[in-house]
Amino acid sequence: MMNKTNLRKFFALAALLLVFGAIAGILFFVEHELRTDTEPEKGALDIMREKEVVYFNGEAYMPRTGVTSYLVIGLDTDGEMKSSGSYNNTAQSDFLLLLLMDRKEKRYTLLHLNRDTMTDIDQIDVRGQRAGTAYEQLALAHTYGDGMQVSCENTVRAVSNLLYGVTIDHYLAMTLDAVPILNDMLGGVTVTVPQDLTAVDPALREGAVVTLKGSQTEHFIRSRGSLADSSNLARMERQKVYLSALIQTVAEREMTDDFVNDVFERISPYVLTDGNLNALSELSKQLTSYSLDRILSPEGEAVVGRDFMEFYVDDDSLKTIVADLFYTRAD
Repeated sequence: MMNKTNLRKFFALAALLLVFGAIAGILFFVEHELRTDTEPEKGALDIMREKEVVYFNGEAYMPRTGVTSYLVIGLDTDGEMKSSGSYNNTAQSDFLLLLLMDRKEKRYTLLHLNRDTMTDIDQIDVRGQRAGTAYEQLALAHTYGDGMQVSCENTVRAVSNLLYGVTIDHYLAMTLDAVPILNDMLGGVTVTVPQDLTAVDPALREGAVVTLKGSQTEHFIRSRGSLADSSNLARMERQKVYLSALIQTVAEREMTDDFVNDVFERISPYVLTDGNLNALSELSKQLTSYSLDRILSPEGEAVVGRDFMEFYVDDDSLKTIVADLFYTRAD
């Protein structure tokens, strides 16, 4: 039985591992040429469920066993995680990363999803019940709900539906405040600014070497609408620069008990997860002992919609990823 101090330290470590696991995913995210098999002459990739069998172009697949999935949700809101007091809120999911732990192969894979992905999202009525669907950005799934468990579960359903009904076992959501807190606790993170951001901060000139601290961190990783290139793809590239530098900074920092405990005290108000003690304990062990397999992101097209940027995922690319990550060919 863990005493109170050890329990707090454990959850601090688990939170750090989840946050930095997500960061590692973005760090290593690159354009990935997806593995494809020879396509039959008839028909595109077709998914249908019959009993436990899934068919891809006429070939039978079974769900892969020994895989546990965690959806990491980075919200675009400030402040502590708290209920909106109703079944709607304004917090959107700016960052969505699905972490898949393969217990058989002792490795993990990361699936990074564009927040602007257009997909069907469950709507939530005033009683908290599902009431139809809306074809919107994936990021908006979190706005349907109380900003807490209901919203997170709605986001999980939206991601699951996008991925043709795969099971997502757990989620971890965090508000923006968690990032600058970690950033400043590390003494700041030094980056080379990849594009001109002087519209939001005069110090963030293209090519400038800047140690990000405080609100400047948020400017660097979040700014979008006021820039010449306002697409989420451009922002994701900046996030890669930041996260690469952050990983290096973390690697150079000694993770003492006092530091981990301090991190827990500072970021716990900004984090919400459905993982229980056993699940988080298992995940913390896996992230430190498993190897990174691949980082994937579905191909698609980003366009300027009527009101916002919209990303239309390529179906063949997404289906290939789902078949590869979640299924295995039946004998």
